[in-house]
Amino acid sequence: MANQVYFVENIETGRIKVGFTDGSVTQRVASLQTGSDAQLRLLGVIPALSGEGTTELQLHRRLRRFHYRGEWFQRDAYTVIRELIDRPWPD
Repeated sequence: MANQVYFVENIETGRIKVGFTDGSVTQRVASLQTGSDAQLRLLGVIPALSGEGTTELQLHRRLRRFHYRGEWFQRDAYTVIRELIDRPWPD
């Protein structure tokens, strides 16, 4: 399975987690939900490609002005994240 970056939103706060997995995104989100008292929703998934600037570290750096805590970002990052999710990616 290819490395992927996922974006999960806390629907109560609007904050967005930018995370990485080389496994099942569905299982990762389920694991996050188990540890959260708020409802989470998956916004999207993109490939983690260093040449495209989309590894987890590259994205955290790109979004640093929106940083909240840990891997969580303020809801203001949504526009940038939505552009990434909607971008056409190679298969």
